[in-house]
Amino acid sequence: MSSASDTITPILHGSRDHLLAMGLYLGDSTVATNVQWVREGRGHVLVYCPKKDTEESTTEGNSTALKNISSNPTPTTAPANFQAPPEGAELSAIVCIECEHFWLTSDGGYLGPNDICKEILDVKLTCTVGDPGMEPVHSDFPTVLDMLCVLTRQCVTPGYSAGPSLFITEKNHPTCIKVRHRLFEPIDCGLDDDEDSGDESATTDDLYSFENWPLTRERNRAELLRLKHSHILQPVPAYDLNDDLLHPNTYCRCLRGAIMEICFTLTHWSIASTKRDIYGAIMKGIRILVPPVVSPTTSKKRKLPLHLNIDETPVKKAALA
Repeated sequence: MSSASDTITPILHGSRDHLLAMGLYLGDSTVATNVQWVREGRGHVLVYCPKKDTEESTTEGNSTALKNISSNPTPTTAPANFQAPPEGAELSAIVCIECEHFWLTSDGGYLGPNDICKEILDVKLTCTVGDPGMEPVHSDFPTVLDMLCVLTRQCVTPGYSAGPSLFITEKNHPTCIKVRHRLFEPIDCGLDDDEDSGDESATTDDLYSFENWPLTRERNRAELLRLKHSHILQPVPAYDLNDDLLHPNTYCRCLRGAIMEICFTLTHWSIASTKRDIYGAIMKGIRILVPPVVSPTTSKKRKLPLHLNIDETPVKKAALA
């Protein structure tokens, strides 16, 4: 009789081989040679830059680039030949979504305005990912952490310290990585909103629409709908074992405790008031490899009697049992 690991191990091997072939797998200790930090607004984003292209640049050019990365960016006027923001390199890893610090629900558990989220637009869906605990990817996870440390040390602001943004380290608990998802994206000014001109019944039937998006408190629906014409609602890019997009109602049940492939980009910005460097891992894709283990209930199911015998005493019940 084969154990569960006999079925899971080939899946993990196949996923690992695929990510290695695609490049930018954080379990590969050479991944840092193929990426570099570039300026984006007031911060930086890690982009793909193959080693062969990097070697062609001059030593002076490299020194200038490193100097620019280390300096605190200042606002500049956009040049006439303005280009689109740089595309972040999609780093990958095989991890387990931790049960603690899980806020990767449809609205991050938003109950209404508070000190952290002044409005629903401020909501960020987050979770922590850690060691998958199964070979061959269990042995890769220390390398994943090491590579992220190497990459963050390549982009620092002089005189600043790293804030508790990317790594979650708690007493008596292994180090985890915090990843987040942007639930709302602003609509580009140059884009036409085709959805407004379409049939309203299509919106009503759309499970991922503003009207049907599940909320922790339905009373926040009006606040959500006010964003409909200014923002796009972005479902978590998470896919099940059949490679189908997960519905927001299933995020907690399907993701919490699952082993999965994850792809994310890495960003950096600095906070002058606290002199802290902040790093963010932005989800680009999740693919479940091993679903969460459902813990069996320990309580016995009680059967209700079809007829209530009011004359039966507790002692007699125990004797009959």
